[in-house]
Amino acid sequence: MTKSEDLTESTGSATNRSALMILFLTVFIDLLGFGIVIPFLPLFAEQLHVRAAGIGLLVAIYSLTQLIFAPILGSFSDRMGRRPIILLGLFGSAVGYTIYGFSISFAWLLLSRTVHGAFAGTVSTAQAYVADTTPPGRRTHAMGMIGAAFGLGFVLGPAIGGLLGHWGLRVPVFFAAALSLANLLFAAWRLPEPHLVQQRGLGDLARAITEPWRRLPAILANPALGSLFGDAFLLTSAFAILETTFALLAAQHFGYSATGIGGLLAFAGLIQALVQGYLVGKLAKRAGEFYLVIAGAVLTMVGMAPMGLTRSRDLLLVLLGVVAIGYGLASPAIASLITKRTPAPEQGQVLGVNQSALSLARIFGPLVGGALYQLAGGTGAYIGAALLGASVLLLSSATASPAVAGANAEG
Repeated sequence: MTKSEDLTESTGSATNRSALMILFLTVFIDLLGFGIVIPFLPLFAEQLHVRAAGIGLLVAIYSLTQLIFAPILGSFSDRMGRRPIILLGLFGSAVGYTIYGFSISFAWLLLSRTVHGAFAGTVSTAQAYVADTTPPGRRTHAMGMIGAAFGLGFVLGPAIGGLLGHWGLRVPVFFAAALSLANLLFAAWRLPEPHLVQQRGLGDLARAITEPWRRLPAILANPALGSLFGDAFLLTSAFAILETTFALLAAQHFGYSATGIGGLLAFAGLIQALVQGYLVGKLAKRAGEFYLVIAGAVLTMVGMAPMGLTRSRDLLLVLLGVVAIGYGLASPAIASLITKRTPAPEQGQVLGVNQSALSLARIFGPLVGGALYQLAGGTGAYIGAALLGASVLLLSSATASPAVAGANAEG
C-alpha cells in the first residue's frame, strides 16, 4: 500500500468514526426522549380516564405500526439515502410527542402513538448506515454502539422523566418533543450521507411502498436471513417477557418498591449498554458473530430459568445481569450477520424487516408473558422465556453449518 493510499484509508476511517459518533448521539437522544415519556404513559392515560385495556392498546399500537412501516422506511432509505429517513424519523418523534402533550382524549393519545410508531425507523436505518460506513471486521462493534445508545437512553430517560414529572405529567412529554426537535436540527447539521448509498429516488411511489411486502416471502425464504429473523424474534420475545413481568415479580416475591425496581432495571440497562458498547466488538473479532448469538441464547436460558424460582435478592441481581449480558451479546451480532448476508442496495429494507420482527416480538412477548404469569406465576413466565432461548439454539443449529460459523469468525 502506498503512502497516499494509507493516508486516504486513515482519513476515511476517521471520517467513519466521526459519523458513527454523531449517529450514536442521534440514536441516544431519540431513545432518551422515548424513555422519558413511556414509563409514565399509564399514569397520563389514567388522568384522561383511559382504562387498562385502552392502555394496553396504546402500548401495542406503537409496535404494530412500527411492524408495518419499518420495512417501508428501510426501502425508502435504500432509494433516497439513510440521512433523509433518519431526519424523517426524528421529525415524526417530535410530532408524535407534541400530539401526546396536547391530548385531551383516548383518541388523541392513540393518534400520537400511531404517528410515533409509524416513523420509528431510526434504529434500523441507523443500522443500515453502520453497514454502509464500517468494514465487516468492525461492524459488530459499531452495531453494539447503536445498541448501547439505545440502552443508555432507556436507562437515563425514566430518571429524567421522573424529575420533570414533579411539575406535571405533560412536562416530560413537551421536553421530549423539544429534545427530538433539537436532535433533528443537530442531525441535519452534522450527520453526513454515507457515500456508498446510491440515491435512486422513489420513482413510482406506490411501488416503492409495496415493494418490501411483495419481496417479504423471498426474504423470509432465504435460510440465511430467515433464521436470523427467527433468532431476533425469539430472543426479543424472551426479553419482552422480562420487561413486562419483572416489576410484578420484584414487588410480589422480593418486596421491592417502585424505586428499587427502577434501580434494578437501570442496572440491567447499564450492563447491556456496556456489553454492546465495549465487549461485543472484541469478542466478535475472536469468536465470530454466530457464536455470540449462541452464547446470548445460552445466557438467556441460564438467567431466565431460575428467576421465578429463587427468593434471594443477591441471586436475582446476578440473574438479571446474566440476561442483560446475553441479550447485549446476541442483538448486535444478529444485526451484523444480517448486513453481511444482504446486498448493500437492500440492507435498509432487510434491516427494516428485522425491525418488524422485533416489533412483533414486543407484541407477542408481553401477551405470552402476561398470560403465563397469570396462570403459573413467575415460575411459568420465566421458564417460558428460557424455552424461547432454547429455541434459538435449535433454530441456529438447524440452519447454520460449521463452514458458515467459520466464515463468520473470520469476518
